[in-house]
Amino acid sequence: GDVLVVWRLDRLGRSLPHLVSILKDLKERGVGFRSIGDGNIDTTTASGELVFNIFSSLAQFERSLLQERTLAG
Repeated sequence: GDVLVVWRLDRLGRSLPHLVSILKDLKERGVGFRSIGDGNIDTTTASGELVFNIFSSLAQFERSLLQERTLAG
């Protein structure tokens, strides 16, 4: 039932992939997450989980683009 509360997302992670990694780790440990300054993101609710999954997808897309650019270079 623990929940980590932060003022803003940028206070928790250095980048989107880093933030997603932290949030996945929290989820595996059964810890919820809330950001009160970013539209009240709350992973203990269905809508908050949706926002988390969108962030996760964006981070994966960012990693894939970086890999493609590295290979092309």
